[in-house]
Amino acid sequence: MKKLIIDEGLLLTDMEIRYKGNNLLLTRVLIDTGSSNSIISSEIAETIGIVPESNDPVYRVRGVGGTELVYSKLLDSIKIGHMHVEQIQIEVGEMNYGFHLDGIIGLNLLKKMKAMINIERLLIQSES
Repeated sequence: MKKLIIDEGLLLTDMEIRYKGNNLLLTRVLIDTGSSNSIISSEIAETIGIVPESNDPVYRVRGVGGTELVYSKLLDSIKIGHMHVEQIQIEVGEMNYGFHLDGIIGLNLLKKMKAMINIERLLIQSES
């Protein structure tokens, strides 16, 4: 079980990512059930060696804020509270949305973690 916060009307949490043995805590991550995939900020990702390489898939994603080019990386793991998933693809992009976010948790990660969100109690937890 992990406590969530609402800040400026956004449902936020933190999450820890692991890439090639390096850990990074992202402290301002939006939970977005309307986003099909999860994304992290390229600026933050670079701090643990996540950089674009020639063999990385590149996509144009579209959201309410417009379109953006992102690349995809396979992370060792992502941890949110006690929920944990290994070997998951995540998108990396600039995330220039007009407000500060370290990342977005989308449906791909929520489904893989079997996450349940309790809005009234501001909690996220796994059904297992």
